Amino acid sequence: GSEPPEPAGVAQLVTDFGLRLFRAALASRGDTNVILSPYGATSVLVALQVATAGRGRQQLEAATGFSI
Repeated sequence: GSEPPEPAGVAQLVTDFGLRLFRAALASRGDTNVILSPYGATSVLVALQVATAGRGRQQLEAATGFSI
């Protein structure tokens, strides 16, 4: 596997993923109101990365763009 990111870079990786998630959510909603917590969603996916192994973990790593 790949090495975990340095602690200083984790915040940037989480922010980048949160922004990608937010943009994807907005793209399909048009001009309607959207409530989304990119940080909250990313936190759940990071927690799932800790709790999973195998293919599930690989998919989470691919989706978030980093491995914890």
